Amino acid sequence: MTEKDKINVLQLCEHFGGKDSQLHGVARTFQWWMPRFDRSRFHVILCSRKGYDKAAEQMIQSGVPPLYLGYGKYDPRNLFKLMRMIREHRIDILHLHGYGAGTWGRIAGALLHKPVIIHGRGNYHSVPPLQRVIERMLGPHTRYGLAVSASTRDYMVKQWHVPDAAVQVVYNGVPFDDIHPMSADWKCELRLKLGCGPEDKVLGIVGRLESFKGHREAFRALQQVRKIIPNVFVWVLGDGVFEQELHAWVKEQGMTDCVKFLGFRRDVREVIQCFDIQVFPGYREGTPNTLYEALAVGNAIIASRVDGQAELLVDEKTALMFEAGDVDKLAQQILRVLRTPALMTALRTASKTRSADFDGMRCVETIQRLYERIMVENPRRASAP
Repeated sequence: MTEKDKINVLQLCEHFGGKDSQLHGVARTFQWWMPRFDRSRFHVILCSRKGYDKAAEQMIQSGVPPLYLGYGKYDPRNLFKLMRMIREHRIDILHLHGYGAGTWGRIAGALLHKPVIIHGRGNYHSVPPLQRVIERMLGPHTRYGLAVSASTRDYMVKQWHVPDAAVQVVYNGVPFDDIHPMSADWKCELRLKLGCGPEDKVLGIVGRLESFKGHREAFRALQQVRKIIPNVFVWVLGDGVFEQELHAWVKEQGMTDCVKFLGFRRDVREVIQCFDIQVFPGYREGTPNTLYEALAVGNAIIASRVDGQAELLVDEKTALMFEAGDVDKLAQQILRVLRTPALMTALRTASKTRSADFDGMRCVETIQRLYERIMVENPRRASAP
């Protein structure tokens, strides 16, 4: 296939990490998607609507240098710059992630006669008032949609007014070739370096530090657990807008000796292998990439029963679950696993088995097939003036 015959795709997202986060979940997805698209058939370009942020450097270092729009969510200059970009790069398909990207991308697609994919990545409690109006206008005309979970699909249909038949569920999964089992010596050395000996127990939480991620509830559960098993610690991987508030709360509660903030780490898939239990205490999730990673390395999982987590996991089989915000139940589930080595082993085995259903290359291949189908249904045509 010649360069002229390749399908040119513009992936437009809201941002890569935000104001206080080194990397957002969607950006981590891009880091492994982009190198894995078949370059003999597709030319895929990545663009952030918000512009350069502290996470963009991570994208550049990973070999995925992005483009930028750089205007506010409702600034019409987004449209004009995006249209120039589409023409310059001879874009065939717009693949959109997020409200602002979805708004201007769909308008540009309509004006330039370009097919558009809306990709839903999470469920929110409500749609902002102005965005409700926009979604009522644009949603019914959206022909192609992808959702990271069935609950996100329902959200897109009900809140974004995307036609039911237009939305396909595609679980992100994780690229298995990026998962490297670490030796027992390596794990022991890292645990010792971070102050945890062989007899200590480590709970891990991975993700952006946001209020809805449930970190504080996990810390409160830890307080209960340590009254019974004192040598339990929590490692927190990630950064974000809630970081200072969480640090202050931990200090106020006198928990600085047992809660360790490790910040953003590029070796997260190695570090999580040091956990005895990985906890997912969030109040809302699409399907977090960190959950796929936990399954792939075979971690024992305790998770809140929300959105995509409730779809991927089966209580008492692949994980122990609790209602989001139920600190007492979370503490009970942690104690069950720590007190019952056989249960921990069973959960680890079940995680590894379940991970086989989420090979990340299936996601990429599904998206590539959609791109090809879209081009059959929407042959190339000249952009509108």
